Amino acid sequence: MIILISTVLGPVKKEDLGVTLFHEHIVVNLFSADDQEKNYSTEEVVKYILPYLIEAKDKGCQTIVEATPLGLGRDLEVLVECSKKSGINIITCTGAWDGSNVRGKNVPKAIRESTIEEITAVWTKEFEEGIDDTGIKPGYIKLALGDEGEIFPLQEKLLRAAARTSKKTGKVIQCHIWEAFSLPKAVQIIEEEQLPYDRFIWVHADGQMDIEKILEFGKKGIWVEFDGIGAVEDFTKYPPAIRKLQEEKLLSQLLFGQDSGSYWIKEDEEEWPLRPYARFFKEFVPYCVKEGIDEELITKIITENSKRALSLSQNH
Repeated sequence: MIILISTVLGPVKKEDLGVTLFHEHIVVNLFSADDQEKNYSTEEVVKYILPYLIEAKDKGCQTIVEATPLGLGRDLEVLVECSKKSGINIITCTGAWDGSNVRGKNVPKAIRESTIEEITAVWTKEFEEGIDDTGIKPGYIKLALGDEGEIFPLQEKLLRAAARTSKKTGKVIQCHIWEAFSLPKAVQIIEEEQLPYDRFIWVHADGQMDIEKILEFGKKGIWVEFDGIGAVEDFTKYPPAIRKLQEEKLLSQLLFGQDSGSYWIKEDEEEWPLRPYARFFKEFVPYCVKEGIDEELITKIITENSKRALSLSQNH
């Protein structure tokens, strides 16, 4: 059976995903979702981003899971051009971002004011027919919630809609939760929605590196994503955590990303440097190998695990 994965350039065989980084950004717009205008050209973004993508490609990266939903700056035209010019598969998402303390700022009004059923219908249609009139289909659902230590009503609505969309489409939910204290409530909600655990990825599990919660909920069956690699000063917390997951036979549920990028659009003029996409290969992997982590193990995580997470709809 041939299993196809949606990218911005169309479907590809899952075997062709290759080395996959599971959480990266190309354009991020921090203005309110209802005030976002494209005050940049596709050409200038591609010119800025492309050298970093090519550097990652030269280091072996074949696929990037681009983690920017509508309301946070998702720009399909930019993603298409970046994919064409770099030769990297780029997978986009549906969903909504309500992380940090923005309280709905980056969730479009149409979504904020819709019911769970209405949101589910919109997101499901994107998987079935494509986003707007582009024909581009997302590969997964992206959410962000719980960063203030609780899950607010809007965030719960979004999570329930994501769970119902996942049940209809089989697509995995990539859920940003920086505050580990909020994870049990999020998992309780997906349990109430009777969503299989393996349809849920805990994004930023390495943020606080709460190893007790990582093990507890990993044993339930959720995916654990270590994706702060692009921003951390050093990698010292990673080898012990990887070894612990290995001891507990949970490495098959680990994903890697960097939260790297991007072309930033924001209200203040402070310059935020781009976090290079190649850091994983140039710095993280050599460090882990030096600390005794088998490079083949890392390769398996960024190929086999990523492929499995993205092809769940055909596996169930």
